[in-house]
Amino acid sequence: MRYLLDTCAMIWLGMGGGDLSLDARRRISMASALHYSPISVWEIARLIKEDKVFIPNSATDFVADLKEQYGLDAIPLTDDIMIRAAQLPDVHKDPADRIIIATSLAHDLTIVTGDSKFSQYGVRTIC
Repeated sequence: MRYLLDTCAMIWLGMGGGDLSLDARRRISMASALHYSPISVWEIARLIKEDKVFIPNSATDFVADLKEQYGLDAIPLTDDIMIRAAQLPDVHKDPADRIIIATSLAHDLTIVTGDSKFSQYGVRTIC
């Protein structure tokens, strides 16, 4: 199974598990591929800058460590993903989350997220 980590899932994973369920951790460990959206890197850097999350190293190092440890692969932002994000119903207002949802739809990926609104877009989620 292939998964797309949302921003919170990336932070939780990088910080030792956080709010990820045991089932989500098991699935991540058995995944055939783990992906993320570059918008999550932007969110992580912004959260660190604004002191909204404590990560003991830089955003650059944090993401590099995740990529090395879990083999994360970025899915580039494309015109299709950005258009899909803009055209989604207004259930979710956060543009970064809309981009993550559109990425999932474009690549048929299950999203690892704690956000219950994601499933209202017809995407598969686990937490």
